[in-house]
Amino acid sequence: MSQSELPSLADLADLAVNVEPYGVRSEVILKQGDHALFGVSTGNSYFSRQRLANAISWAAEHFEVVDVIYADLYLDAMSEAFGYQVADARRSATKHLRGVRRRIQGALEDVGKAADQVRARPLSDFLEEPAYQEVRTRALAALRTDTELRTVRDEMAYQFLAKKLDPGTFPTTKQVQVVLSYVDAELPFFVDSPRVLGVASSVHCYHTVLALGRLLFSDRAAGLGPADNQGYAIVTCQD
Repeated sequence: MSQSELPSLADLADLAVNVEPYGVRSEVILKQGDHALFGVSTGNSYFSRQRLANAISWAAEHFEVVDVIYADLYLDAMSEAFGYQVADARRSATKHLRGVRRRIQGALEDVGKAADQVRARPLSDFLEEPAYQEVRTRALAALRTDTELRTVRDEMAYQFLAKKLDPGTFPTTKQVQVVLSYVDAELPFFVDSPRVLGVASSVHCYHTVLALGRLLFSDRAAGLGPADNQGYAIVTCQD
């Protein structure tokens, strides 16, 4: 194969990544190519270094800006709620965050020049940002009146708890509250990441359709919905 026939980084990324827009407006927003958002958490290992590098290569080719946001909130509080001593909980959180940062940094190194389009930041960076606070306030207000949204949010929390608890064990109030806080902190990025991140439109990219995504992007007649310029896409990567 001659040099001119060699596949580009973008071609390789397209071969390694499968993308499926989810929701009524998501295909149009995906084609606009303004912004892609990837969320990476310590508890979900799907986006390995290789998969994340593939996803970033694809996104950098198709979007002007790419954000990788990793969840760093409530990790020590969650460990404490499940029985860790304070010092042990802090060490556990530090260890897991170090692993996520290493994974992201490794993926950015692997994609080379494409990394110039990527902003990698922790979720905690947004807590004091007015735009994040505005969207979060709106989402929390909706949770008080939108029973369907609250039910889905609660179910996500209990599914997470069920994986950590022994069969037949009920979660404590503290455990429930910390997991709900974790979900609530991420909710603004499902609802209006263009407002939070200062972009014209945005596609929330994840390897599956989370329950919140399934509800919010279902074009339901009433209740909280995503901003008109907020999309969702299922992005899966080959090993």
